[in-house]
Amino acid sequence: MEKTKMFGFGKNKFLGIDIGTSTIKIVEIKMSSSKPTLSNYAWMKAGNIGDIKYSSFDSTLPVYLKKMIKEAGFKSREGYISIPASGGLITLIEFPEMSREDLDQAIRFEAHKYIPTSLEDVVLSWDIVNKKTASHLLKKSGDEAKAKSDAAEPADKIQVLLVAAPKNKVAKYEQLVKNADLELKSIEVESFALLRSLVGNDQGNFVVVDIGARVCNIILIEKGVIKVNRNIDAGGKDITKAIARGMNIDEERAERMKMSGKDFLSKESNINFPSLDLIINEVKRVLGAFYKNDGGSKIDGVILSGGTAGLAGIDQYFSDSLGTRVILGNPLRRIEYDAVFEPKLNEIKSQLSVSIGLALKGAEEYLRK
Repeated sequence: MEKTKMFGFGKNKFLGIDIGTSTIKIVEIKMSSSKPTLSNYAWMKAGNIGDIKYSSFDSTLPVYLKKMIKEAGFKSREGYISIPASGGLITLIEFPEMSREDLDQAIRFEAHKYIPTSLEDVVLSWDIVNKKTASHLLKKSGDEAKAKSDAAEPADKIQVLLVAAPKNKVAKYEQLVKNADLELKSIEVESFALLRSLVGNDQGNFVVVDIGARVCNIILIEKGVIKVNRNIDAGGKDITKAIARGMNIDEERAERMKMSGKDFLSKESNINFPSLDLIINEVKRVLGAFYKNDGGSKIDGVILSGGTAGLAGIDQYFSDSLGTRVILGNPLRRIEYDAVFEPKLNEIKSQLSVSIGLALKGAEEYLRK
């Protein structure tokens, strides 16, 4: 019997659940006096529970979630969960201005260019994020006089953010939440949770670089809208291996040393990190491709997130390579929390960006009621 539902307990509390490749993070946010407050959290390395291996999405993960929820004493049963950015598609498409009905058909037709499988096999959603008027396009081209002389006036443009994910993957996450005895409130691609927790309503141009254990997610955000979402196979595991090779030690010890505060990225270090250079070069490509025809725009900063953001000196390493301001993302900046949590939270906050962003979605929905 679900007593939480029956008596209405925890209805102002929301769970953000982030299933990573090496860790599981759960955050509970409570709405109090219209302010989101961290009421509880749990962080767990994916390993063994008894003789159950972390290998079965359907049977093992619910065991992990139930164990974490019980031992941490979470009150809410309303779950907001993400799918990895690498498991979904986020892309920006430009169309001439048209009615919403015609736009829906045009988007489905255009989506075939970006989605290799049948549209019947994906969950598809879209939203208009920007409108460029003809006058804006003329000014941007710098050739207004010539354009006015043309017989045909340029059409207004609509920018549409298209989001797609395989139905079978979405179904797995739906079943996971159900098997964990939770009420599913929302599934979203993790990039949106990162935007919510790290950028929020800040009206600037940012690149979020979320470095997970195996995959790095690079998100270009312009005035609160995702404009580019790119994933590459590079992450914390590669950095651990580089340290292990450079110091001739095993990977378990290298992992501990990686997060010990030792600066492996200083000029005195003789260890090379090709995975970090790969990520930096991809950020450069994203910026170069997006802003090549827009001399008036610039990036306001790069925000680092994920477990690897805790690597000593990584912000300076990125800043020196990119020639721009680089900061460590702080998802706690947009929520309140008890000072008793602070010492431990400061150690792991870079890993909680997705789970906090997911729980904040619940808080936002609560405020809109």
